[in-house]
Amino acid sequence: MVRPLYWVLAGIAVYTLGAMALQARGKLPDSIRVSGPITTLHTGRGRAFLTKLARPKRLWRAWGNFGVGMALVTMVGMFAAIFNAGIQAMQQPDRQPVQNPQNVLVIPGVNDFLPLAAAPEIVLGLLIGLVVHEGGHGLLCRVEDIDIDSMGLAFFAFIPVGAFVEPDEESRREASRGSQTRMFAAGVTNNFLVAFVGFVLLFGPVSGAITAAAGVPIGNTAGGSAAEAAGLEYGDVVTHVEGDPVANVSEFEAELSRIESREVELTLKSGETTTLERKLLLMRSVPSVTDGIEPNRENATVVEAVNGTEVYTEREFARAMAGRETVTVQTNRGSATFPVGAYGLAVENGPLANVSVPTDGTDVIVTHVNGERTPNASVYERVVSGLERGSTVDVQAAVGDERENYSVTVGSGADRGDRLGLRTQQGYSGIGVVDTGIDVYP
Repeated sequence: MVRPLYWVLAGIAVYTLGAMALQARGKLPDSIRVSGPITTLHTGRGRAFLTKLARPKRLWRAWGNFGVGMALVTMVGMFAAIFNAGIQAMQQPDRQPVQNPQNVLVIPGVNDFLPLAAAPEIVLGLLIGLVVHEGGHGLLCRVEDIDIDSMGLAFFAFIPVGAFVEPDEESRREASRGSQTRMFAAGVTNNFLVAFVGFVLLFGPVSGAITAAAGVPIGNTAGGSAAEAAGLEYGDVVTHVEGDPVANVSEFEAELSRIESREVELTLKSGETTTLERKLLLMRSVPSVTDGIEPNRENATVVEAVNGTEVYTEREFARAMAGRETVTVQTNRGSATFPVGAYGLAVENGPLANVSVPTDGTDVIVTHVNGERTPNASVYERVVSGLERGSTVDVQAAVGDERENYSVTVGSGADRGDRLGLRTQQGYSGIGVVDTGIDVYP
């Protein structure tokens, strides 16, 4: 399946070649100019309106002076934010999903955090921001008696990316330095005003008029999941599970956990019903533990069985994993055999490191603490949180390919990691699965 990003890039390439060919043949009007993938639409309309709007000049100059101060504060704040982001990137080099290249683009369907269904609202917001920003430049041009050559919109191929006001260069040079500064800062000032008005409306009348609808709103479905196969889409609201009403996500998950059957009937707010045939999707794993088997965004990794027993639900998976110290997990991508416990990495100078557990990234799976079984990170964290600082406990763990027993002195947990000096990953041996594939909105 071709990713949406590739379709967008192909569309941009085709559009750019076509637009440049039309311009080379003189088929485009003078108001449309093409420079590579950048297309600009020019117009002289609106200048008379801006001149009329600029008549209370003292008011607009006061607003412009306020904007200059705000722009200076914003520049200092942005520098501090970027500097801090650089430091964090060096301290935590592992890339997070929000840092993926496609998430830099504000393109619905390409950006992981912007669903395609939200495209109309995003485009409308972008256009409002562009018009208000450039309108501010144009208004202050007329306030400061700077002539305007043209105004318009800029597109990256067919995607609106900006707007512009072209002041007459000779007129701009004749204006005072203060006049030019107010004109250049006006766009940012207006954007802050729109943001302020938006927040006032959002946390005032808009939020007051919103009531949470009973049910589970669908934000997205994982590719290859049971939810996708059942036809659930963005905007659907699940109101009943097997005929029993569910008011929120907690009730929805509780109902699913209670039902043993693989197939579950869901009722939507629209009145339609659909059957959810659950199957386990691998959402998180440690490749060095699972012999390279890991989640796949394009073609889902499906967990089919544990030790030869078919599993379709999270409850079945938990039952199969918790009852054994070593398991063989079968998936559509192969099988892996590994110990079952709380997965983590030992931190430097921690209690485990003090008893020679490697801190070089070697996998550590803790199976017992003081004789108590720890099949997953949640149980492990509960057990460890109850240990007394300074006491000595027995820890059984698989470290790399070896099973070891350690006598560990409990620490404070003040440094990275917990009281035993282990930085854990949730799940059974670091594995996380889901049986529905539903991402709840928002």
